[in-house]
Amino acid sequence: MRIAIILILLTTLALGAAGITVSGLHWPLTQGALITVSLYGLVLVAGMGLLTLVTVLVLTLSSQQRALQQSLDAQMDQQRGLVLVQLTERFVHHAEALLEKESLDPNKRSVQRCLAVDALRGNSGRSDPNYQRLGRLFEWLAEEEAAQDDASSKRLFEPLLRHYAEIADQLCRINETDEKRLEAFLRYQPQVKQSGEETV
Repeated sequence: MRIAIILILLTTLALGAAGITVSGLHWPLTQGALITVSLYGLVLVAGMGLLTLVTVLVLTLSSQQRALQQSLDAQMDQQRGLVLVQLTERFVHHAEALLEKESLDPNKRSVQRCLAVDALRGNSGRSDPNYQRLGRLFEWLAEEEAAQDDASSKRLFEPLLRHYAEIADQLCRINETDEKRLEAFLRYQPQVKQSGEETV
């Protein structure tokens, strides 16, 4: 703002000097020339004042607009964060409820044990609707993660994806879901070292 006011002042002084130079006034000034110079000076001062006022008004409004936009962006980010928290809480609630249907000890519950019990029944997951529901639930969360268009939102999903990555991998192995649809989960799967090399 200061720079704009200084530029307006310098421009006004330059116009005043240019006007006096072009007019070819000589000292001492006659009464008519004095009146003309006075009117010219008043016009320049009035123009400078008006231009300064408009500049200050425009810069103030721009600053307020930027502050308002930043506030709205912050509110939108906060709102998106709250929505994501609600989505993930709902996912965890339903996922844990489905895993508990095997009546396993909560301290020892794991999807591998669920699948082992189911495999002993000869089902391979296919005839147990709990695994089908669990697979659809995982696909739903993966779609929600893919729908996020900013890095901060995706980072909110990351801990949950990492926590359930192993379960997602097991669901893919029993064909209860599609690997391509669970890429969001599977990229957090711990890498297993290949033991193809022969030991000497």
